[in-house]
Amino acid sequence: MNAAAQYSSLNFHKLGLEDGLHDGIVRCIGQDKYGYIWIGTVGALNRFDGKTVKHFTNIAGDITSPYTSQPRTIHSDNKGRLWIGYETGLTEFNFHNSTFRRVPLFKDLYILKIVSYGDSVLYVATNRGFIRYNINTGAIFNYGLSALLSHEALKGNNVNDVVVKNDSLFMATNNGIVILSIKTNESMLVPLSVLSKTPIRTIAIDKNRNIWLGTFGEVKLVKLSADLKKTEIYDRFLSSSVNTQPMNVMDIIADNKNRIWVVTAIDGLLQYLDSNNSFIKHLHNKYLASSPSGNNYRSIFQDKNGIIWLGCDIRGVNYFEPDKNFFKTVFPFPDRLDERERAVGRAVTEDKEGNLWMGNHDGVTRYNLRTGEYTSWRNDEGKVPVIYSNLVRSILCDDENNIWIGTANGVNRYNNYTKKMEFIGSKDLPLSFYNSINKDRSGNIWFSTNDSATVYWYSCNEKKFQNISNHPQLKKYSKITPASYVFEDSKNRLWISFSRKGVVMLDKKNGNTRQYIATEPGYKNIVGNQVVDIKEDQNGIIWVTTFNGISGIDSEKDSIISFNNKNGLVGNWASPLVVDSFNRIWFGVSGGLMMLDKDRKHFKTFTLNDGLPSVGFPEHGGVQLQNREIVFPTNNGYILFNPANFRQEQTKPEFYMAGYSVFNKDYPAITEEEQNTVLHLKAKENSFTFNLVALNYVNPGESWFAYMLEGFEDEWHYTKDPKAVYTNVPGGKYTFLYKASTVNNNWEEITPKQFTVKLNTVFYKTYWFIISVVLLLAGILYYLYSYRALKQKQLYELNAKTQLLEKEKAMVMYEGLKQQLNPHFLFNSLSSLSGLIETDQQVAGNFLEQMSGIYRYILKNGDNETVSLKEETEFVQLYINLQQTRFKKGLIININVPDEYFHYKIAPVTLQNLIENAIKHNIIDAGSPLVIDIFIEEDYLVVRNTLQKKNMVETSNKKGLAQFINLYKYLSRKTVHVEESTKDFTVKIPLI
Repeated sequence: MNAAAQYSSLNFHKLGLEDGLHDGIVRCIGQDKYGYIWIGTVGALNRFDGKTVKHFTNIAGDITSPYTSQPRTIHSDNKGRLWIGYETGLTEFNFHNSTFRRVPLFKDLYILKIVSYGDSVLYVATNRGFIRYNINTGAIFNYGLSALLSHEALKGNNVNDVVVKNDSLFMATNNGIVILSIKTNESMLVPLSVLSKTPIRTIAIDKNRNIWLGTFGEVKLVKLSADLKKTEIYDRFLSSSVNTQPMNVMDIIADNKNRIWVVTAIDGLLQYLDSNNSFIKHLHNKYLASSPSGNNYRSIFQDKNGIIWLGCDIRGVNYFEPDKNFFKTVFPFPDRLDERERAVGRAVTEDKEGNLWMGNHDGVTRYNLRTGEYTSWRNDEGKVPVIYSNLVRSILCDDENNIWIGTANGVNRYNNYTKKMEFIGSKDLPLSFYNSINKDRSGNIWFSTNDSATVYWYSCNEKKFQNISNHPQLKKYSKITPASYVFEDSKNRLWISFSRKGVVMLDKKNGNTRQYIATEPGYKNIVGNQVVDIKEDQNGIIWVTTFNGISGIDSEKDSIISFNNKNGLVGNWASPLVVDSFNRIWFGVSGGLMMLDKDRKHFKTFTLNDGLPSVGFPEHGGVQLQNREIVFPTNNGYILFNPANFRQEQTKPEFYMAGYSVFNKDYPAITEEEQNTVLHLKAKENSFTFNLVALNYVNPGESWFAYMLEGFEDEWHYTKDPKAVYTNVPGGKYTFLYKASTVNNNWEEITPKQFTVKLNTVFYKTYWFIISVVLLLAGILYYLYSYRALKQKQLYELNAKTQLLEKEKAMVMYEGLKQQLNPHFLFNSLSSLSGLIETDQQVAGNFLEQMSGIYRYILKNGDNETVSLKEETEFVQLYINLQQTRFKKGLIININVPDEYFHYKIAPVTLQNLIENAIKHNIIDAGSPLVIDIFIEEDYLVVRNTLQKKNMVETSNKKGLAQFINLYKYLSRKTVHVEESTKDFTVKIPLI
């Protein structure tokens, strides 16, 4: 049977509803200045960071949220501003607060495409004309409404797509191609007879300035030459069944390597091959995990790292790296892979012409790697058998280019000279099950079977078959069944594996043999007895894969090194094995393909994310081709790759603070624009978590993070966990440093990002601390009182020798100072503080701090004649706070002093004395609160309180106001006014 098949070598990643996408119908895709991918779906804007998706949806009544209509285009301009065009308008995303600014000039317009020119100009294709928008000035110009003859091509002509090339705009319109010169502002309609005014849906320009078009008409895919004279149609690469439908080609791009990619509504992704002027299709294959999720697309976009993103019609997003296709998948049969285990790879070999020969549970195929052509040998019911059995587990190409095929019932040989399939008779080889067929360095063919003799070989020189029972050194192992693999190393030692009995080594030079088995774990034991594959590295170490891991045998040093899931492997079942030209070991395990580096210290694991068709490998050997490529059988076809193309390079993904949380309460991200932000945390918020993100879209599971809270710790943390968790951090100032990479080494090459964390320190925690502070303050107050008393005594002695007015001033200031240090105020305050300590430590702390402020003010201004009204009002506020702590709702004080009066002067503690005077003489009760108003009237400071006199007032000498009047006679030409009515008591103090 002959057949041809084509398989995609691209590794498609998927993002769908199950991964967090809001819905699966993708209208547009873009990327912001930070590297996040934005995906516009029918119901939301989605922002993707490689692992998680954040949704932005309309919030009823909130004009800073997205429109309710569908997003149609996403564009990041030359200044990094992000624009989203909707069916009902244009918005700009605010990165600082995650809101959307709706541009009023585009309200109710259907936005089809946005491109930018320079730093301030957007060109916007809408359903009501093509518009130039100046971002800085807000000016717009609608070409569709222009009266200029030079804009005739755009009048009444919808623009569906536009690209910028040099200083020109190339537009796909309903009437054909329009070219608009940005410098001359003149437009030109390009006549295309082949389209005959067919509406053009999408446009792209390649490196040769050819213009590629996708249309709505009968002609779907067209290339127009750079001179605008020659057209070529490529509809032959599209499905004829949809060729007459109005929509098939949905979008076209020229990527950063100037390759043309076309997405269609039914034909999947098309890639243009310039070498032969043709397209290849990349189609969905349900048997291949790395293939696209479907063949229906709406949009295509390439990000700044070269990843190409495809917007599907139903299944979300597919994306791939066009230049990093490390693995290629080849299936053993071209069709019906769901039948009779056709997809499972078993035996594989390469012939002299470079064809792959593959065997599995459904026969044998020959695959031409250049043409993709298959030739199959399979037994079908009712037909003459072409091989012993369809169950093929071993295959080999000999030195004469003949193909030996081991089946479940015997051995076939494809004679390359006669081109016929031969049956090896039972007189030469038993009709048994053949596990492997291998070749030694002399060209002899070895057969490992389930037969009683276990191992047979064919001497190419003697043209004779023999078995292990007749071998002088190996016959003692002939009864160990079954045999699995035979390998001859560079020192002419023959290695034979026996299922469940390890591996036997025969030194052909001296005839010595040795058996390596896994008994108890030990220095000279291999890791498992079920040996699958055997290879030799460049150091002469023999590596064997087993169902329990891999082992390296150094028979010269009599040592063995082993690996399993306890020291590096992702799984224990190890099967195919190859040593590449760089002395790296490649092997398949349950869980993925692994590579052990040449130093035998580090592993690299490849999974489905890297393009493998399966992470399971059957118990068969690996093969290295003539061109040094490696072929491994898997549970889903064969993987083919060139190890020389792999370099474990460190990449530096964009990384950010995705957000932080304090006691499970989440807070928004610290954006790139706020990297110098100081994060303030309260003293009780001393346990917090920083959530990091690395924009690694291709393999997010391989993202590594490094972080350190400088000032709290001295060592970096290196982990794949994106959460940096800290608990019980003491108060202080810290710097959080963080960075990300795809490889856990060479961190010095990556510059960390940072921000400051200020954690408040707890001022008090215990009663003894507060009591100590109270006692200390009392001592300070006593010292200040004694010191002031001494100074006043000295002042009295001096004033006895001065004029009467100076003496009167000193007496007034002395009386004022006594009122400032009123023992009742001090003792009342301390009494209140004592009560607060018992009930509310936080309020007690504030009360104590305000008391300290009062006495600092007194100490500072004790010798000053006047202070500014601003200082006095700020001081009296502290006093008011203390009194309101005592009286609560029983005391109401209103201060209304405009800022323009703050430069005026008054005597120190004037307001405090007047307020204290009102408190002393009036009843204070929550039911009838004492109300004190402080305000400016002309050039006077007025203090007015409601009048609700006490029957008896303690410590009143009836002289306080008189002393104020006398003092202000000394300080000001204006007098103090005291007024009393039935309702109010008012004191007016002149401003100095």
